[in-house]
Amino acid sequence: MIAGHLALFIDDRARERSSDPLAERVRTAAAACQISFQRIFIESADNLAGTMSAAPLVVLLAPDVTPLFATARLARSLWPGALIIFLAPALRLLVLQNELTVRGLFGDLYRMQDADSARLADELADHMAAAVRRHARSATVEAINTHLLRQIPQPTNVRRLLQSNQYLASVLLNAPDGIVFLDAQGTINLWNDGAMAMFGYDEDATVGRSLDFLSCPGGAGDTPTLLSVLAEVMDGHAVMRRDVSLCNAVGQRVDVGVTLAEIGDERGRRLGFALFMRDVTARNRYQESLAAEHERLLVTLRSIGDGVITTDTAGRVTLLNRVAETLCGWPLADALGQPLSRVFRVVHERTLEPREDPVSQVLRTNAVIELANHTALIARDGSRRLIADSGAPIRDAAGRLIGVVLVFRDVTEKQRIEDALLRARQLEAIGFLAGGIAHDFNNILTALFGNISLMRLHVPPDSPMRALLEQADQAFYRARDLTQQLLTFAKGGAPLKKTGSLRALIEDTARFLLHGTKTVTSFTFPDDLWSAEFDPGQMSQALSNILLNAIQVMPAGGTITVGGSNIRLRANEVPPLKEGPYVRLFIEDEGPGIPETDRERVFHPYFTTKESGTGLGLATAYSVVQRHGGHIGIGDSRRGARFEIYLPAADTHSTSAADERPARGEPDGGRGYVVIMDDEEPVRTVCADILGHLGYEVELVADGESLVSLYGTRFAEGRRPDAVIVDLTVPGGMDGREAARRILAIDRDARLLVSSGYCNDPVMSAYRDHGFVGVIAKPYDVRELAANLARVMRASHDKT
Repeated sequence: MIAGHLALFIDDRARERSSDPLAERVRTAAAACQISFQRIFIESADNLAGTMSAAPLVVLLAPDVTPLFATARLARSLWPGALIIFLAPALRLLVLQNELTVRGLFGDLYRMQDADSARLADELADHMAAAVRRHARSATVEAINTHLLRQIPQPTNVRRLLQSNQYLASVLLNAPDGIVFLDAQGTINLWNDGAMAMFGYDEDATVGRSLDFLSCPGGAGDTPTLLSVLAEVMDGHAVMRRDVSLCNAVGQRVDVGVTLAEIGDERGRRLGFALFMRDVTARNRYQESLAAEHERLLVTLRSIGDGVITTDTAGRVTLLNRVAETLCGWPLADALGQPLSRVFRVVHERTLEPREDPVSQVLRTNAVIELANHTALIARDGSRRLIADSGAPIRDAAGRLIGVVLVFRDVTEKQRIEDALLRARQLEAIGFLAGGIAHDFNNILTALFGNISLMRLHVPPDSPMRALLEQADQAFYRARDLTQQLLTFAKGGAPLKKTGSLRALIEDTARFLLHGTKTVTSFTFPDDLWSAEFDPGQMSQALSNILLNAIQVMPAGGTITVGGSNIRLRANEVPPLKEGPYVRLFIEDEGPGIPETDRERVFHPYFTTKESGTGLGLATAYSVVQRHGGHIGIGDSRRGARFEIYLPAADTHSTSAADERPARGEPDGGRGYVVIMDDEEPVRTVCADILGHLGYEVELVADGESLVSLYGTRFAEGRRPDAVIVDLTVPGGMDGREAARRILAIDRDARLLVSSGYCNDPVMSAYRDHGFVGVIAKPYDVRELAANLARVMRASHDKT
């Protein structure tokens, strides 16, 4: 046996075991290497200290020694130059390999068959022999160096060189990184402990081999291999640095940063190569994790619906997400490094005065800020959007301010909807108010002008008072038109149509609106303009809205041309109108006209180009014409804007404008029994006076309950009324609709006329559906009341 070469087998199993196959294999392997063998038993790791007088060359740890890691670490600290062989499963071995640079034999050693037993002994012998050779080389080198240092007188620089060589050898053998020397053909001739720890192969298993045994099966995608890096150096590259993926002894992938350099002598001849390797697996995993986190952040930023901009502390843009690119009009590539004020221009919505830079606010206050209301963003192309915005400081892990983040969203549509909703609510409130005022005003007008009509009946034609009453009569029709327009604005509703000429309506409307303005009107109507069926109040409102637009676009004055014509449309000539006869009206101004881009939107609710406009005028006109079964559109004009209205012709016989204006003759008299129900006492009184003067027998009631009771009584007495005028609206009592339903249940032939100050109530336009035979819209004068009653009486007599 070689003196001083000892294989120490550490075991903690029962001492009384007489036969131990594993111990015998270890003893056999030690004998094959000509080193002595000693087996010791321990009860704890602390028992190792003091068991050996000399350091062992090889230390073997039994599989069941406990505590495992503590024993291994203590053995390494006690005998740092020893080869530690751990007889244990691979999983546990990997931990010790990384920590303690141990060798290992894997598997259940106690269940090996005889053939395996021989293999184990051979493998143990190989490990021990390698340790012996390494020890011998180290001892020889040490002895030679010592001898040279002692025997040869050396200059100081030579002694330092030898010491440096010793230092270098120590570094090569003990460096934590893998260091491998290759000969000129690329064959390994030095493999240090760092490489052994990194890959699990010892020097004996690697010296004399090519590098390809470290390659992973199947390659690693586009990652270079060690052989390809070596080939590049052989082709003339002095130093190559690459990241490669290699495999360790148990098939696990190891990411390695390698530096491969050529080694030459003083004459430039290639002696070999030096390969330096560092395990960068953890670093790569960390970088991959950072890249994945960065990608998730970018995906999140791209996916959210708000715009996001980040800046550095100098206010220069460092990031824009896609929404911010769209809203600002700046691609990320163009915006990077730009001052925020150039990319993110914010102004006051109405005054367009610049707002303070939000980044400056955050940097000054060091706090989260929100932009003021009515802030608009001016995009790169000059377009303007309302935005809601907030800014916040960005801090690093140490709490230092490193930038600012802005989060903003486009609230233009939201603001438009909110404004529209507010306007709609305001208009609804105004509408209710206007409707109530118009209803009460119509009742007042009915009483007022009913009495004026009675006065006209009692004043001789040649009396000076007659002219005054005529003027009051004209004012009545103007006041009635105004209340009708007020009701149209308040509620809209189905039109109460009458057949007549549109010429009189549009001429009167235009003259009334243009009175006192700088604008003049030119009328161009044919004498044979066809009649149409329309609601005078609603149609007057629609025409007024168009005319008002024309007046407003010509503040310095101009001419508005109004005209009409008869036309027979073919199918699809003016979608969506059917073929047939129509009356076409047009209103043309001399203003700036309508841009092509706005033509599709001028009839949309709330679309306006005027600073103080509501966007409801043309939308209301469009709605009125649609309810009449017609169409309104924009025609071609060589000057300003031209609006064209098509309404179905009632017949192809012309009606003069004069025929359509109120008749000024005496009302028709009549005979018959008439019942009047109205909640307003002045209205009941004037109607009774008018009808009494015309020759009718009149009876009055104030509400629906009284009317139903009176009608039932008279019907039972055989005195059915010839006509019943029913007020539609009765606050706090039975209304006219319910009263009519109950009366018709008593007498299905009852002749009922509906009357209301809400003349655009749906019942008024569809009165027949509710059992009425006629309609009288308030306010009315004696001629209209007489004419309606005369028609009902004639129908009644014709039926009987």
